[in-house]
Amino acid sequence: MKRITVAIVGADGSGKSTVADRLLAQPHLRLKYMYMGASIDQSNFSLPTSRWLMNLKRRRLAPLLGESGQLPPARLMSDQMNAGAPRGRVVKALGMINRVAEEWYRQFVVWGYRIRGYSVICDRHFLYEHFPNVSTQDPEEQLLSVRIHAFLLRHFYPHPDLTLFLDAPAEVLHARKPEWTLDHLEHQRTGITEQGRSGRNFVRIDATQPADAVMAEVSHHITEYCENGRA
Repeated sequence: MKRITVAIVGADGSGKSTVADRLLAQPHLRLKYMYMGASIDQSNFSLPTSRWLMNLKRRRLAPLLGESGQLPPARLMSDQMNAGAPRGRVVKALGMINRVAEEWYRQFVVWGYRIRGYSVICDRHFLYEHFPNVSTQDPEEQLLSVRIHAFLLRHFYPHPDLTLFLDAPAEVLHARKPEWTLDHLEHQRTGITEQGRSGRNFVRIDATQPADAVMAEVSHHITEYCENGRA
């Protein structure tokens, strides 16, 4: 079977990790797993500097953390840490450099798996995780670091061979993960759809189906791509 990189993407609550876990339970597929999202806590591979920066942010943002101990949304975190201070701007620049290094580090791990003869299941993907809808935003409203990062991702970061978008209405996603607002979930869905228009082999899968039906469709598209080189 042809060895490929498959990205499982979708808004929060769409079932990305569940689908990835069920695929990995099929040993005949010869798969490896890579978390390709923004959360360092959930990452199975990450740079030591990323862990250090995450701990630094937690210490600086301790008054803002809730009972879960989770960091606030990225934009709020950026505003709180960097507002107006030259030191904050330096931290922001170093953070962006580390973020780019983190993304490429994980991509090199993916390539290493491929060289060893594995296909790779990416739980999320940076192309759809950090800036899924950056093209729909007014450039004047975006931070310079956001625009630079988006440019690097769009023009230089490797695309997965196949992207499977698990999609469901925001109301369904909210029922599964009520910690996220309907606006946030709809924002994610719209952004991923927009980004997918410029991608290749981007397939939408109805995530409101029963789990077995979703898995059957996922497996079909992976098999189809491996056999025919297209989705």
